[in-house]
Amino acid sequence: MSGLFFASFFMDAKGVLMYAAAAVLVVLYGRRKKFAKANWGIVGGALALGVCLNLFYTAAVYGPAQEYGGSTDSYSGVVEDVVRYDGDRVSYTLYGRAGSGRLMRVSYFTSDIGADLGDTVAISECTFAKPESDYLFDAETVCKARHIALNVTRAKDVSVRHKEGFVLSRALRDYRENAVAEFRAEMGDDCGGFLAGMVFGEKRYLDGNTRSALYRTGIGHVLAVSGLHVSIIAALIMALMKALRVNRFVSFAVVNVLIIALIALANYPVSALRAAIMLDIMYSAALFRRQNDPLNSLAAAVLLIGLYDPYCVYSAGFMLSVAGTAGVAVFAPYMTAKMEHDTVRQRLVIALVTAICTTLAVFPLCMYYFDETSLVSPFANIILLPMCTVAMVLGLVHLLTFGLLPVLRIVAGVIKLILLISDGIASVPIFHTSDDTGLLSGLLLMSAAAIIGVFIFRRDRRTLAVMTACAVALFTAVSTVMGTVRRHSFRAAVLGSGSNAAVVVTHGGHADIVDLSGHYRSAEYVRKYLTVNGIVSADTVLLTKNVQAEYSAYEKELGLFRTNRRIVTGDTRIYCGDAQTAGDSMTVSSGGCELTYEDGELTVSYDGREISFVSASEKSGRGGVTVCYGKRTSNSLPERGAVFTDDTTDELTSGSGFEIVVSRGGEYRIRRL
Repeated sequence: MSGLFFASFFMDAKGVLMYAAAAVLVVLYGRRKKFAKANWGIVGGALALGVCLNLFYTAAVYGPAQEYGGSTDSYSGVVEDVVRYDGDRVSYTLYGRAGSGRLMRVSYFTSDIGADLGDTVAISECTFAKPESDYLFDAETVCKARHIALNVTRAKDVSVRHKEGFVLSRALRDYRENAVAEFRAEMGDDCGGFLAGMVFGEKRYLDGNTRSALYRTGIGHVLAVSGLHVSIIAALIMALMKALRVNRFVSFAVVNVLIIALIALANYPVSALRAAIMLDIMYSAALFRRQNDPLNSLAAAVLLIGLYDPYCVYSAGFMLSVAGTAGVAVFAPYMTAKMEHDTVRQRLVIALVTAICTTLAVFPLCMYYFDETSLVSPFANIILLPMCTVAMVLGLVHLLTFGLLPVLRIVAGVIKLILLISDGIASVPIFHTSDDTGLLSGLLLMSAAAIIGVFIFRRDRRTLAVMTACAVALFTAVSTVMGTVRRHSFRAAVLGSGSNAAVVVTHGGHADIVDLSGHYRSAEYVRKYLTVNGIVSADTVLLTKNVQAEYSAYEKELGLFRTNRRIVTGDTRIYCGDAQTAGDSMTVSSGGCELTYEDGELTVSYDGREISFVSASEKSGRGGVTVCYGKRTSNSLPERGAVFTDDTTDELTSGSGFEIVVSRGGEYRIRRL
């Protein structure tokens, strides 16, 4: 796994230095433990194998396919996956050849063309585009994890050749979709979407606010089919088989059949595959009267998956699954090995320590993959995880009995209580933290490296616990200071996609939101920015275009954020809302900051400093920094010193994903988001 990581992320100078330092630690440890030649061969060989596998796959398969980015050609491929969205839109994953003969996997997002799993989609002409990440979505990493090299755009003359077959895959897919529809119909969108996430790993039915609340609470991991799901099912089935006195070989076979069925229903997530391999090793050890070791089982599972999939390290689910398993099955047993467990109180203490160890193991990855992470996860998991387990087991009972047992009402009641508690925890700012700059994630990784180093050379539980506590205290202090500095500095973030622009202004502990372009996705960008910067409320939300639709979008996306006042320009009355109307021009004061909007131009003034936002086709006569949003006309020249949101001619930045930071001395600095 170290080799896969090195080849994937750390082939630059800093990465080489980091791995050289790690190699020195391994050599020192090996000398201390008096490694034999076989040990050194395993360590060096595994590292080299990981590097070679990843580099070979990139050079022979993924890289050549990506070279087609920007080219136009024909394409014909077999449908491997189908994901349906609202508005009759469908995303197809195709595996086939371009007209030149290059074999590659692509993603094709289009209106429903009637293709199903196993069908062949032929495109006479299309443009291939490399996946591009933006502020909302890391498309490059996600596509690498799924081995998707390119996106198909501007497709012409698309035809579908239907093929009989794939009966089992289609049946499982249809059963999954029908079950999700039944969940949502009988339990409501929120409860049904939550159950779909727990049973099938389908997160797209949950709105952003619910997902944020779950991650802030620290139970977001239940939305991925992983070790929790697989182990619970295996434990229940094995307990039932033991009670019925079924032969252990038959019990092992039954457990495997049911686990394979669960994984297939969840569309084969790599985290569940890792858990299934570990469980097979564990149960087969008992089967053949052998001793099982969790760390060896985890290593074997990672090795098998890494050999099959050199890009598995790009999968967030896989990495979180491995880290969580290491925390609960390796780190926690070591830390609790000498703790008494005779009384209920002692067992509760052990459960709390185990939850803390698991949280610490996944904490750096949660900071990296998600916008924020919970600081009360151990306590929340002790309370909520049993409830989630009950809901999940009942949901599986509903599936296995084909709905004959009326358990969904009970599940709905349990999930409503879970969501109620999660919303309450998520609404307390001190219970969660975020990281927009990557500094906190780097601090966590360095702390983890230091703790691992101490663990290698000084295996003392008390020292390890003290170091971990110090690392947590340092992280909390740095996080608090950074958050306070960011919220009290004067900065303006320009968010959106292309020429669209929504502005979030922070100043003196206050925040104001101004939507300038009225794009339907602007509210999503704003919610993401507020989340990663730890902003929990906004003084003002000002909408200037498409005000009725934008009001609904912001009302939905900012459900977890308190907004003191909502203002819309023009005289349009907002239905089902409490927004103020302000005509075509207005001036709003907020915490010492003045927002002036007139004739499509926004001016933000704070403590003698000024930032203007104007249409790209116009010129501003104001001072300070000028941000030109929207499309620039072909005959207009870039204004000197201005920043254009949709143009690459400016050397500072382009695109609506940057932040203007104003120092106390009046200097302006632009930071890419």
